[in-house]
Amino acid sequence: MKKVKYYVGIIGFIIAAIFYISNQFLGIDLMEMINPDVTAPLIDTSNVRTTVKLDGLIDFGDITCTDNKDDDCDVVIVGSIDTSSLGEQSVLVTATDSKGNTSEYTLVITVTQGIDTTIYIPQGYYDGISGLTGESLKNKLNDIITNHTEFPYTDKDLDDMDVWKMLREADEDPENSDNIILFYSGYSWPKECQDTNTDLLPDYCFENNDREADYVEWNREHIWSKSHGDFEDEDGYEFEVSFGGYALGAHTDGHHLVAAERAMNSTKNNRFFDDCHDGINDDNLVDRGYGNYTCGEWFFEPRDEVKGDVARMLFYMAVRYEGEDGDYVDLELTADFYSVELVEQIQNSKLPYYADLKTLLRWHLEDPVDEWEIERNETIFQFQGNRNPFIDMPELVALVWGTPENPIVYLSITAE
Repeated sequence: MKKVKYYVGIIGFIIAAIFYISNQFLGIDLMEMINPDVTAPLIDTSNVRTTVKLDGLIDFGDITCTDNKDDDCDVVIVGSIDTSSLGEQSVLVTATDSKGNTSEYTLVITVTQGIDTTIYIPQGYYDGISGLTGESLKNKLNDIITNHTEFPYTDKDLDDMDVWKMLREADEDPENSDNIILFYSGYSWPKECQDTNTDLLPDYCFENNDREADYVEWNREHIWSKSHGDFEDEDGYEFEVSFGGYALGAHTDGHHLVAAERAMNSTKNNRFFDDCHDGINDDNLVDRGYGNYTCGEWFFEPRDEVKGDVARMLFYMAVRYEGEDGDYVDLELTADFYSVELVEQIQNSKLPYYADLKTLLRWHLEDPVDEWEIERNETIFQFQGNRNPFIDMPELVALVWGTPENPIVYLSITAE
């Protein structure tokens, strides 16, 4: 047995020597002859933005390739993108390994005018929505954005992530990291003036640092008022006790929660969103300051700069919460809820409807997505792991909801 092992070792040594001498001195790769490399490298373009603003810059340096045998492979870009011209353009990406195996990939770049809303969309995030419209698209988007990571409304131990901390980052003033931007006024206000025990507020939250004077706090505003669907506290919700008695889900979803002035939050209350200057239900008109108004039986008009923001937040909520397991509520948008009887019915019964869809569709067009929304959407995504599709791809609004002239209204399965 020892002799067998001895001879096997000798043979192995001789074979290894033959391979080494052939490769080093004769330039013959015997391994390649036995098992030739015929596999082309794989090209990875996932880190390259496929849309760019007009006259913007494109970085192809993030394109890489990997080979099954070689440590390195060469990437070559054939062609160029003229960002001074709108529309789709393409370049050919080739990758070659040391054996001359080459792969090709046509990379399509879209040059857009204005803000690039798709800048942060992960590759493949919205796969499967092409060609869909109406309820089919609504359902597919729900599949994509559902099951997000949820955080408590208020962390009892004060050291873990909660909605307060999420809004401090999502609504942070880009020019002053100590402040947040108040939604209904646009003012930059100290983060520490957070709605909490008044005794804990810093002096600068009070007029002239006089603690006996008026003070300004910010709190967490639900753009989709929690009574419209009664999702503040769900009976039997498994997280109620462990997360301080508050339901999660719609109640703590950062995509419709904003930092807002405490007084304005109370003024908006659970009013419907609508115009107070369109000649319909404009009675009882009250100027609430900063461009915000209340009117009619129960309507609220926010300042012009956030009307589109409001619309896209409500569009998100009506897609995200479809009455599935864990949702507890199917939220829907509706149109023409102007009669006193219908308004009172929704308000008193806490039905899961919000209005007015026609107005929201118009606000979406009049106040398009801006950089603030794009950055905020990305911040919430980093926490929750889901995105607002109507910020990423504003064109989806019409495909799901129609137009202001012909809105598409869906029924709620949880309405009583």
